Amino acid sequence: MKKIGIEQLLTWAFTQELPKIGARSESVLTAAPSSWNVMSDMIALGTMVDKGPNRYGVVSGFVHEGDPHPDAIIVGDAVRGLAVHGGFEIGRGWNPYPEFNDEHGLIAAEVARVVSDQMERSDKLNGRYMVNLVTSAAILKRGPCWQADEPRVVMVMNSGKPAWFIQRKMRDRLGKTVTYEDNGFDERKQRPRLGAYRKYRIATPIRSAIVGRMDWQLWQSSLRYLHHKLSSQLSAHDLQSFTPDREPWRYHR
Repeated sequence: MKKIGIEQLLTWAFTQELPKIGARSESVLTAAPSSWNVMSDMIALGTMVDKGPNRYGVVSGFVHEGDPHPDAIIVGDAVRGLAVHGGFEIGRGWNPYPEFNDEHGLIAAEVARVVSDQMERSDKLNGRYMVNLVTSAAILKRGPCWQADEPRVVMVMNSGKPAWFIQRKMRDRLGKTVTYEDNGFDERKQRPRLGAYRKYRIATPIRSAIVGRMDWQLWQSSLRYLHHKLSSQLSAHDLQSFTPDREPWRYHR
């Protein structure tokens, strides 16, 4: 049996074997070389033949190259099984940026907002997202991008000058006391009001970087699940040991 890593196994299955499913049957090929058949299709239609993905989410080949390896079918079915494996949850206080200084709590607040938004999306709550994630990584031969630069934090400005804010209270129409934020700078005295404070904001968007690290950890969990599921099912491949690397950013600084 051939020893192979789980990532290499997935790439082999999704780039070399599973595209054979749904490929043009030998019975419809002419005696001309296979490359000529592809070229004739292009000449006749004026473009590449548009083919949709097969049941494993990959585009079938234009030329029949035989049946896929039985191990590849097992791998493809295991990945498809992620769709019914269930979704995922992110623990409270998840911190994907331990290497960044977050003096004002802005990164933590943005992470919480993005996580809440992602978990409310139906496509993020089911296993189909994991299927697409694993399939894409196998075809691209790399996992989700987790690299990120530390976001730039700047002071909130007003007319080119640092802004001041203050908390005030008032009663609404129902008589309830509500708190609101007001201008904390006294224009007449040209100084901040008592209890005024300054605010900061993230100047560089980090939403895509947060989702990238979320996807990386989800991908690693999926690889662990697939490794466990496939370890005793393959006939020609022996999976090497696998330990998920869920936080590579902790030692790649």
